Amino acid sequence: MNLRRIYKLLKPYTSAISSIIIFSLLVSLIHVAAPFANRFMIDQGLLKSDIQSVLYAIFLLLFLHICDNAIQYFQTKQEIFVANSFGKDLKIKALRHGLKLNPKHYKEQGFYKTIGDVFYDISSLMNFTSSNFLMFFLTICKAAGAAVGLFCLNWQLALLMLPLIFIKIVFNIWMRSKSEKLGKESMEANKNYNTWFSDLLSGAIDIKLWNLYSRKTAEYGEHIDHMNETSKNLSLFTTKYDHIMRVVELAFINLMYLPGAILIQRNQITFGSLVTFITFSSYLLVPVDAIMYLQIIMKQIKPCIEDIQYFFALEEENYSSSLLPDPIISNIKFKNVSVTFDKRRILQDVNFEIYRGEKAALVGDNGSGKTTLLNLLLGLCQASSGEVTINGIPIQEYNIEAYRNKISVVSQDIHLFRGTVKENIVLDKETSFDYGICPTFCTEAIEKLEKQFDTAVGCDGTKLSGGEKQKVALLRALNRKTSILVLDEASSNYDKESEDAFNLFIKENTDYDFYFIVTHRNDILKYVDKIIHISHGKIMQIEENQKKD
Repeated sequence: MNLRRIYKLLKPYTSAISSIIIFSLLVSLIHVAAPFANRFMIDQGLLKSDIQSVLYAIFLLLFLHICDNAIQYFQTKQEIFVANSFGKDLKIKALRHGLKLNPKHYKEQGFYKTIGDVFYDISSLMNFTSSNFLMFFLTICKAAGAAVGLFCLNWQLALLMLPLIFIKIVFNIWMRSKSEKLGKESMEANKNYNTWFSDLLSGAIDIKLWNLYSRKTAEYGEHIDHMNETSKNLSLFTTKYDHIMRVVELAFINLMYLPGAILIQRNQITFGSLVTFITFSSYLLVPVDAIMYLQIIMKQIKPCIEDIQYFFALEEENYSSSLLPDPIISNIKFKNVSVTFDKRRILQDVNFEIYRGEKAALVGDNGSGKTTLLNLLLGLCQASSGEVTINGIPIQEYNIEAYRNKISVVSQDIHLFRGTVKENIVLDKETSFDYGICPTFCTEAIEKLEKQFDTAVGCDGTKLSGGEKQKVALLRALNRKTSILVLDEASSNYDKESEDAFNLFIKENTDYDFYFIVTHRNDILKYVDKIIHISHGKIMQIEENQKKD
């Protein structure tokens, strides 16, 4: 079953893999001829002191080795191509799928942990394709070629190798279950590290504030030790198996001299045939070794394959729908909407409707459910019951990409990408920057920066103040031509002058059909049409406002 899964993953590279198999078959023909050339050199050359025959055999063996290595070189090129392409394509596919996942899948583990785990699984598969799976064909073909030659040399000695093959099979059956367990332990250690490291990244500032350097460094060391220990256990177990079987093989092969001597006495085999058989006898075991080793590897990567399949089976947001929002949105309605996380009620029976041209403010204490309400509108979470509709159609039915193209957002937690201010305003390279939409209070702040719009913002905007970051985020939202403007505490870091200018902008701006504004400040409320008061997840009051000049 795992082989079928691997085949499905590697199917796009069928032509390259086919060439690898063809190369392997050519190598097998070379290894059919090699034992006969070796026997000829001993029997007809060395034992008869025929230098010419020795030279013929040497040149023939040299030619075979050159062909063998040349073919393997071209095969290796194909293997590298398949391994690199396979890893790249699968990781791109995983990242694309991860970015499209329903946000609920990030609630437990976060984005970094979710993606980090599947990247680890893919890396394990990449190692498999580059160093194990593709070489399997070459190994089998080389062994098959040599085995044919050895059976032709003496079938009796070849049959005496069967007990050793049986011993290897029995030993391998025991090893498979043990290696699967060790492989799973190693994978879990790496994934536990990803969980810890994700938490470390998100808490870097708190580590500084609470002086947790020693504790986190110690935890890091513990995780590294655990990963090293599980990796060591797996490697040592495999190495121990290899050494034990090598001793058994050498003992068995050396014992082959005894029946060989008897056959020489009976003139049933030549000395050259015996030496050649002993020299190449390990090739008879190679198919068994290869198949057994492949089974061990399959056991080790089985959890990775299952995790990758599980990851790709996770539900994406609705990118496949052909239903697009109407060019003109007339109303947005929340109908009996409730949201529950881990049996904790966040919103309860929320009902309200906003009409085209209206500006709505959401007010309430921290934790009252305002941001959750916005996340419902943005499609970043789903209602446990009830529905949010646009022109009477639940937003989940729309193509999510087309739906979000209708919305401009300034989030409460602003993220700025590495790059310049301008690059963070114009995220889509196909879109130009419209300076005409820039409020003066925003442009004045940016023009005070050293390189103005070409100023580098640093990692997550660390080179900018909180207010500057919010102004860049506002310009990013305004530069996107949409129908709905969502502002979640968009001016919380503004000074009094900027706050007044922002309020005036809200009062005068009519570029959007709908405005949703989360705020703790009362000054802006006189410029909106509806004030929705929220407390403990419930709407306590919807206040129709007569806007004042």
